[in-house]
Amino acid sequence: MGKISFSQGGIKEKKVMGKQTVRYFTFTSFCAYKIYYVNGFMLLVYVILLVVVMCVTVVCTYFLLNAEDYQWQWTSFLAAASTSGYVYVYATYYFFYKTKMYGFFQTSFYFGYMALFSVTLGLMCGTIGYLGTNKFVLKIYSTVKID
Repeated sequence: MGKISFSQGGIKEKKVMGKQTVRYFTFTSFCAYKIYYVNGFMLLVYVILLVVVMCVTVVCTYFLLNAEDYQWQWTSFLAAASTSGYVYVYATYYFFYKTKMYGFFQTSFYFGYMALFSVTLGLMCGTIGYLGTNKFVLKIYSTVKID
């Protein structure tokens, strides 16, 4: 159940962040040293990503709790953090098909920074997913009445 939740959680969040134009211009601004002027739009995408991460993680955890698996903490974190894997796969695609970079230093610089970005994104999404799920689980179990 957990492996399916991890991959499905990342796919749903990738769709929010995965609009081709947003990712393309973000990676282009990073790699080509161009300025990304649409900061308000990027903030909106960031807020939508946070909301979707919380909602998808809550749904994954709800299915896990329905299956009577009480170990939801790491599942909620990893389901949300799996978004970073999809972002790193796109970064690899972008490097080979959209840029004209070559050489050891450019390649190591690019993949090093993309790995750092992906890990940071994974930690951020995982933390947000865990906190949202923790609040959800506390709320649903606070309403349980035991006679």
